Amino acid sequence: MGGFVFIICTALLAMFAYFLVGDSSPNANNQKAEIALKSPNFTTQVIILKNNRYEEGRSILDRFMNGAEKPYDNYPIIDAEVVPEGVEVTTHYNQKKIFKESELYNDLNENDLTPHLKSLKFWLGTDRYGRSISSRLILGIRISLLVGLLAVIISLFVGTVIGAVGGYFGGWVDRVVMYMINVMWSIPTLLLVFAIVLAFGRGLGVIFLAVGLTMWVDVARIVRGQVKKIKEEQFVQAAKSMGIREYNILFKHILPNIIGPILVIAAANFATAILIEAGLSYLGFGVRPPTPSIGNMLNEHYGYAITGKPILALVPAVTIMLMVLSFNLLGSGLRDVFDVKDGGN
Repeated sequence: MGGFVFIICTALLAMFAYFLVGDSSPNANNQKAEIALKSPNFTTQVIILKNNRYEEGRSILDRFMNGAEKPYDNYPIIDAEVVPEGVEVTTHYNQKKIFKESELYNDLNENDLTPHLKSLKFWLGTDRYGRSISSRLILGIRISLLVGLLAVIISLFVGTVIGAVGGYFGGWVDRVVMYMINVMWSIPTLLLVFAIVLAFGRGLGVIFLAVGLTMWVDVARIVRGQVKKIKEEQFVQAAKSMGIREYNILFKHILPNIIGPILVIAAANFATAILIEAGLSYLGFGVRPPTPSIGNMLNEHYGYAITGKPILALVPAVTIMLMVLSFNLLGSGLRDVFDVKDGGN
């Protein structure tokens, strides 16, 4: 239950990411070099300026999927005061800088700076580009869950169809299925994923397709074994004697009875897909920066683990660990609920 609750929470967080994160710009890529490599719970004062990157008329769906710039921009400062030219600020580089009234988001009224200043907090600190780690981590979780979901759907569809057909019809069909399974099993998963990505190019669509096409083997093996066992049951023999078509028996009578093992292998495959996607991004074969991924976040900052900023490497690493652990716990729980035994042979 703990794993299930964690998965639901992360899924909701990822789904509504752009409405929950502090940096809602596309890919949470709002870089502030002045506050790079700050520790967790870092708080800074900011002056509110007009944002020239803001685009009007963006739909809610577009903002939900891709994020959007806000009409104002936050410039981190240490102090500010009104001068005849506008507002003079002290930057985090201890330099003086003047913003004219035309650059401010709100109108300047005498010496009142309250409408122009606010406090900004970074719960997990900032990375080497001054971006919010918490915002990019949430969007990285979204990428991992999206790749996992689509990869699992592909693996379940391909594996279920191939395994069910081989297990039900037997004979030369089953021998062909087992030959395909054995061939795919002989190829290391990561090497096969690398080959597909190199052949078709990097991209989110290619990644989940590559991961899905390498994980169907376990699904096919489990489904084949379960179908071979259940097709000998009396209700299947009765359906055959009534003249029901073979494919109707297979997909309407047998497959609904093996939904338990399929859900168990789906949970395990979800964890595997998350690990593979993170590994691809870590090695530079995953999604392209600046799109945030847990793997490329780890790749960008693993060196800081031994240079006084371990949080930069620990946060994505622990996130991956918790997500994989949650899906494995969910799979174990489903196995107990459905009393699943390995039926592959």
